[in-house]
Amino acid sequence: MTIKRWKVGLGVVAAVSVAAVIAGRVLTSRWARNPDPLEGQAVAFPPADERRVELPDGATIATFTLGEGPTIVCVHGLTGSHNDWGPMIPGLVAAGYRIVAIDQRGHGDSTSGTAGYGSAQLGRDLHDVVEELDIVAIAMMGHSMGGMAAMAYAVDHVVDFNKRVGSLILLGTAASLKMRGSAAAFRASRTQIPGWLKPSNRRLRIGAGLSVFGASPSLHMIDQAIVSASRLPESVRAAATFALGDHHVLDRLEQVRCPALVVGGMRDRLIRPWQVRQLAEAIPNAELRMLPKAGHMLIWERHAELVAEVTAFLLGKFPDQN
Repeated sequence: MTIKRWKVGLGVVAAVSVAAVIAGRVLTSRWARNPDPLEGQAVAFPPADERRVELPDGATIATFTLGEGPTIVCVHGLTGSHNDWGPMIPGLVAAGYRIVAIDQRGHGDSTSGTAGYGSAQLGRDLHDVVEELDIVAIAMMGHSMGGMAAMAYAVDHVVDFNKRVGSLILLGTAASLKMRGSAAAFRASRTQIPGWLKPSNRRLRIGAGLSVFGASPSLHMIDQAIVSASRLPESVRAAATFALGDHHVLDRLEQVRCPALVVGGMRDRLIRPWQVRQLAEAIPNAELRMLPKAGHMLIWERHAELVAEVTAFLLGKFPDQN
C-alpha cells in the first residue's frame, strides 16, 4: 500500500469514527428528552416478607412476598432480579393480588448451586420452590428467561403444574432458542456485555438502548438496565446465556391446559415478534397481545399497560375471585 492510499484509508476510518460519535451523541440526547416511564425512580421491589428455599444441589432461592389476595408468582429474566418487577407491583397489589417474586439461581439474593442454568433446571427450581412454599391456585408470570423457566415447569412437571397453576402469563419470551439462529443471536446479545458495566459508558448506553428497549427509551431507564446487569457475576451471566441457548419446549406446549396470556413487544430485538407469535400458537388456550413500539423490557417500558392487561386477563380465573 502506498503512503497516499494509507493516508486516504486512515482518513476514512477517522471520518467513520467521528460520524459514529456524533450519531451516538444524537441518540443519547434524544433518549434524554424522551418521557421516562420510571419517572426517575430506581427500579426496586417494595419492602416485602423474605424467605429462603434450599434446593438439593446447594442453591438457595430467595423469595419476596407482598400483598393479599390471589397469588401471582413472578419470575424475572436473565441478568435481572425480583426488583425488575418493581414498576408493576404497586398496580398489581392495588388490584388485590398477592405477589411472590423469586430470584432465580445465581441472580439477586439467590445462590447458584451446582446444577447449572438450563431452562429444565430453572423449571425444576420453580417446582421445588412452589412446593416448599405450599401455594396453589397460582397465576405464574415470567419475563424472558423467567418465562422459559415457567414453560419448563409446565411441561416437565405436568401433574404438579396442573395442581398448582391456574393461569400462565408469558412476557417477552420464546418456546425455542434453537431455531433459525435464535440461539446464536440470543447468545451474542448477552455475551457482549463487559464486566465493567457503567452507565457513564456511552457505547454501552447506546448498545443497551438499541438492543434491550423499543422505539422510545428514556436514558434513565437504560441506565437502570445497566445498573441491574452490573450486579450479576459475569460467570453466571455467561453460563446462563449458553445454557439457555438450548431451550426448546415448543413441541410439548400442547400439554399446557390452563389459560395463558402471551405478550410481546413489536420492537423486541432479543425475542423477535415471530417467536412470541409462535409461542402463543403452540399453547392451546392462549391469548396473544403484541405491544406496538415496545422492546424486550416491556415490563418497564409499558408497565401500566401490562398491569391493565394482566388484571383483565386474570379476572374471574381464581376460585374465590368475584
